[in-house]
Amino acid sequence: MAVPSDPIQTAFQSVIQDFKNKLKDDMLYEDILKTTSIDEVYDAADRVQEEQAKNGHLRHLAKIAPYLERLSEYSSAIDTFVQAKPTSNMKKSFDAIVNTTAEIGDLLPEFTTVTNLFSQNTHLKDVLVLFFQDILDFYIVALKFFKQPKWRSLFEALWPQQKERIQLVITRIQRHTLLMRSEVRLEHVREEHEARLRALEHFVKSEKANRLQEYHIIEAGISPIFYDDRLNWINGRIYEGTGKWLTKDTALAKWLDFSEKSNKVLWLQGIPGAARNTGRVIFAFLSHARSGTTSALSILHSLIFQLSNENSDLQASLIQSSRENLRNDVATAASLLRMLLDCAGLVFIVIDGVDEIDEVERAILLRQIVDISSNCPEARIMVSCRVEADIVRVLGLASDIVRVDSHNAGSIQAFVTRRSRAWLAKRNLPPAEKSDLEGLLSPIAATAQGMFLYAKVILSSLEYLSDVESTREELRALPENLDDA
Repeated sequence: MAVPSDPIQTAFQSVIQDFKNKLKDDMLYEDILKTTSIDEVYDAADRVQEEQAKNGHLRHLAKIAPYLERLSEYSSAIDTFVQAKPTSNMKKSFDAIVNTTAEIGDLLPEFTTVTNLFSQNTHLKDVLVLFFQDILDFYIVALKFFKQPKWRSLFEALWPQQKERIQLVITRIQRHTLLMRSEVRLEHVREEHEARLRALEHFVKSEKANRLQEYHIIEAGISPIFYDDRLNWINGRIYEGTGKWLTKDTALAKWLDFSEKSNKVLWLQGIPGAARNTGRVIFAFLSHARSGTTSALSILHSLIFQLSNENSDLQASLIQSSRENLRNDVATAASLLRMLLDCAGLVFIVIDGVDEIDEVERAILLRQIVDISSNCPEARIMVSCRVEADIVRVLGLASDIVRVDSHNAGSIQAFVTRRSRAWLAKRNLPPAEKSDLEGLLSPIAATAQGMFLYAKVILSSLEYLSDVESTREELRALPENLDDA
């Protein structure tokens, strides 16, 4: 006959599994399990204290002594020990976690005394499970925050939110301490479990709603330009077989490889109509038609809100940042963008058509781009524009250069071939006339001299010719350059 399982032990195991699931880091979980006694925790605290003293930053770890003492008593009250792993970080974060731990330690009841006094209470073990859940909830908040690779950059913005989460734990510990010292019944324990779930769910929903509300208020005040429609328009007009040369280019491969110590700025040089690019991650497609309303500041605003749009941590950082001059000051916007890039990990920035905007504005923008490339190690920037003297002065030595017009003859030929076939198919010409026109169309790619726009203008003009003879005359005397076309 199978031995019935202990419901209390099952409850503890359930809490442990829930902790592991929420931690989402098996390696960290295994490290935590390596701590198997309270003495090891004290030893770890002593080592951290000694390390802080060497660096001249004694952080008063004695503050957490009550917490460790309560855990020691807790481990005596139950047969399961909850591992603690103090961490050593920069001054503010270290103080924050030590002070918070000390606060929780002061709140935890003296488990040995309470257990002896209320040992006849059959539901006392159920309350101990509640405390176990509280302690692990505290660890989840702290460990998930401090294991983020960019937490140092995000600390000022995000720690207040984590502190609010911990305050929920503190409130529950206060409730459970009172519960432990009273005539607790099973329904009280159930109510506390349900209250915990409701409080956590309410906090997550409220925090998200408040953050998004404030973020969208800031966004509405700035009214950043987004280029998604332009990107979709470009994507819908890409011809198969075009642009393949760029994916094989050595300079692009080095730019994409973050282990390479090459320039972080890639400049795709070309003459008007030579490039066919799409953005990566965050992007701006600039045009002469909107040059009067496009400024370096508006482009920086766009990049800021593209970067933070889907990232709750970056939204919180933006909300907590100094926004007094964000709307009208380039330096403030550039500083915020650099801060967000530092927190975001690997980011690709693509800006097309820099030469299309006002010379003063593009000079301001390019200086900020070079500054970002120098100070944001995980950012890669691609600029696509024609060669202008003022742009060369800024980007010449700060970028790796790829000449688009000297590489894309094959892409233009693919474009001409597909457009020509589609045009001829609509004309329903006899085979002889069709063959004659195909021969006249073939030189367009070579005559384009690397300019997609030239080929597009020529092929578009054919749509307006009503008879074959007029078409022949036009194709026999192809314009020599884009201006003539």
